[in-house]
Amino acid sequence: MFRKKRDYGYYSSYGGSSSRLRVGRVAIIGVVIAVVIIAVVIVLNLTRIQLMFKGYSFSQASEILSLTKEEENEILAHDKMDHIVNWIEESDNVEWYDEYERYLGLNKKLEYADVVSYVDNLYETQVPKLKSLSYSNDDIWKLIEDGASEDDFQYLIDNNYSANDLEPYSKVEGYKIQNLAGYISAYATYKDYNYAVCITNYPFIISSNGDPQDSYTISNPDELLTLVKKGFYLPDDYEPELVEPDIPVAPDCENSQMTPETSKALTKMYEAAKKEGLELVVNSAYRSYETQVAIYNDFETRYGGQYASEYVAAPGASEHQTGLGLDLTSQSVVDGERITFGDTEEYRWVVENCYKYGFIIRFEDGTDGITGIAHEPWHLRYVGEDVAKEIVKNKWTFEEYCLYNNVMPKVEEK
Repeated sequence: MFRKKRDYGYYSSYGGSSSRLRVGRVAIIGVVIAVVIIAVVIVLNLTRIQLMFKGYSFSQASEILSLTKEEENEILAHDKMDHIVNWIEESDNVEWYDEYERYLGLNKKLEYADVVSYVDNLYETQVPKLKSLSYSNDDIWKLIEDGASEDDFQYLIDNNYSANDLEPYSKVEGYKIQNLAGYISAYATYKDYNYAVCITNYPFIISSNGDPQDSYTISNPDELLTLVKKGFYLPDDYEPELVEPDIPVAPDCENSQMTPETSKALTKMYEAAKKEGLELVVNSAYRSYETQVAIYNDFETRYGGQYASEYVAAPGASEHQTGLGLDLTSQSVVDGERITFGDTEEYRWVVENCYKYGFIIRFEDGTDGITGIAHEPWHLRYVGEDVAKEIVKNKWTFEEYCLYNNVMPKVEEK
């Protein structure tokens, strides 16, 4: 009888699958163990890993890990501090490490010990009092970035000036913290923050306030709106770019040169006047510092110091040296038909129209208490059309325009 062979294939297959399953289980268990080990390593080194993700080196992280957990968390709360090792060596005040870093960023040449000393003193003695006066940490650092000193902060504390007291004046370029009392007083009169700051910083801008106690050398003399007067002096050797004008020049004019922009505007004004039958003539323009010295000394010798100071700008304080100031006359005066420019039709036309071409009558009648110079109907100053229109509209002197608009020259104490 024929017997069918038993097929063992099923059992053989089952046995192979069991072996592979056991291997798979071992592998899974191995992975789980590895993951657990990695997790334990991560947990045990979490702070180091966090520090290294912030950019700290292994050695820097090791220094930080020598601190307490609370101190570690304080450091983790901030961006990377490049000088962390130095701060750890210099100070136990971990809560101020970020302030050390910030102050060093503003004063890169300071020694680490000096940085720590400054910040510690500031935060121990002054910051609490400043915060009681409503200064936030950001307010304090903004003042530091603007150059505030410990003396400045002490001034605010001693006088109980709050953040609100200081805030409107701190927006004015050139403000000085220790002038705050003067600013507040001036604002009560002028109701303008720019004016209050500028007149307090430089009271001599209004000449009736008296001669300047300090004198300044202008470091940006090429600026169109540089205010030049007693107290604000041009460098002795300053000479702008100069050109000869394209309009008639008086026979006895010693120097008719002026800046190109002044000449261009003057030509336009001359041509407009000529269409109305009026003839303007340049009587004087650029004067060097040496020339102004000679003129001033001559007036002082002939008429006395008081007269000279009222009618002649001091050397270095003359707008003629800028190339933007000039003296006009008319052909009728040159021809002897009139005695002075102020008695001509040309003068009356200039008074009414010069602002349209960017000029102002610099020393008008009745303004000498502001300008320091008696009425000179012939002296014009080029300031540009927009500024000239604003000055005429508000009936200001150039000084007042500068005060209300905070247009102060950049200066260095002489």
